Amino acid sequence: MNQAENYKLYETIQTLDKREIRQIKRVLQSPFFVLRNDVGHLFGILVKYHLKGKAFPKKEVIFEKVFPEKTFDYALLRGTMSDLFELIEEYFLIQKRRNGKLKTRYLLAEIYRERKLPKAYQSVVKKTATILERQSLRNEFYYQQLLDFQLEEMNFKVKNQRTKDFNLGAISETIDIVFLVQKLKHACTQITHQQVFKTEYDFGLLPHLLPIIAEEKYLKIPAVAIYYYCYRFLTDEKGTVFFEKFKTTLFQNKSLFDVLEMKELYLFAINFCIRKLNQGKRNFSHEILELYKDGLEANYFLENGMLSRFTFNNIVAAGIFMEEFDWLEKIIENYSEKLEEEYRDSTVNFNLARLEYTRKNYGKAMLHLQKVGSKDLVNNLISKTLLMRIYYELEEYDSLFSHLDSFQIYIRRREVSDFHRKNYMNAIRLVKKLVAMPELDKETKEALKKEIEEEEILTEREWLLSKV
Repeated sequence: MNQAENYKLYETIQTLDKREIRQIKRVLQSPFFVLRNDVGHLFGILVKYHLKGKAFPKKEVIFEKVFPEKTFDYALLRGTMSDLFELIEEYFLIQKRRNGKLKTRYLLAEIYRERKLPKAYQSVVKKTATILERQSLRNEFYYQQLLDFQLEEMNFKVKNQRTKDFNLGAISETIDIVFLVQKLKHACTQITHQQVFKTEYDFGLLPHLLPIIAEEKYLKIPAVAIYYYCYRFLTDEKGTVFFEKFKTTLFQNKSLFDVLEMKELYLFAINFCIRKLNQGKRNFSHEILELYKDGLEANYFLENGMLSRFTFNNIVAAGIFMEEFDWLEKIIENYSEKLEEEYRDSTVNFNLARLEYTRKNYGKAMLHLQKVGSKDLVNNLISKTLLMRIYYELEEYDSLFSHLDSFQIYIRRREVSDFHRKNYMNAIRLVKKLVAMPELDKETKEALKKEIEEEEILTEREWLLSKV
């Protein structure tokens, strides 16, 4: 095991919780898995450092603790570490198989088929069919599992039963469903990536399949219909029609999809609404907020019990836009503990500042801005823009010009995207012009208004126009 592999072992141990550590210790105590005590001893030593939050010691120190009666032998330590890492991997695989009942049963069925044990095979198949039927999900995962089950049954029948009924028609239908769901789902991801990173993707067979998918036969299958409508509203100029069909189908079939998939579907819809809002269709602001409200209530946006600070920021922005201030206060209070601890205080103060600014409580907003940390570049840029607005609203022009100068220096010294650099530099330049503009000079006002309207990159456009 080289130095990089050492780090791989260390990093893996650092992800283990106390329950996993106890279970791995049991694996290391089993003679079925381990014939050497030093592997378990090594694990115990490394775990102590992990649980105490200490850095792992140098290899010489580890060797002395594991092999106190031997002189340093890096090859021996490397081999022991390698064995430990492989056993931890074995534990992960065992846990994965335990948690995936259907996968385990397919493996059992395959084993019984290969050993020519038809009674045991039929027993496993019968239980597997019951599990498949009783589970509520009818998503990509379900149809893939169904296909695996059907193919396993066919393999058994081909070798053990002289019959023409191999269920080939049903298998063909399931293959079609699996392919269509996977193709549509992946295409939706491609489109989203394409829009963010300005890349172009070839969608292969999908454009040719759309007329076939649009037939009633396939749209009766919710997993196909939802991703079909999603693909259409993401790509069609008349996407609003498909968006409405998407929402109807999704809300009627929530129980058929797992939480992670529901989060992904909601974000597809929210991003579509944001694009429509940016095109000037303000009625979509209501759609965005309702999707966030519904997703929060159903816990779709939580991952391992935590809420992304980016999603949190977007929810607050949607609430501010719709002026649902009382609701927002409760959301900030109720979900602050679900934010990543490292960014929690900064994120909460950032969003409270936005809320208080919108309420025109400029003093409170400034106090919150003082508590926004420096780790998140985008939040810092927005915070500085918010402070710029506050100084302007309070007519504190000396503080405003001082702030604008420091804001310029901040942008020049940071590695920001071209978009952000142009956007904020444009805002600084235009605010300076706005303050310097003679109050009664209509010609100058019209010229500045035209410059603001024609500036290609300017997120502060609406606010600046309201001040001209």
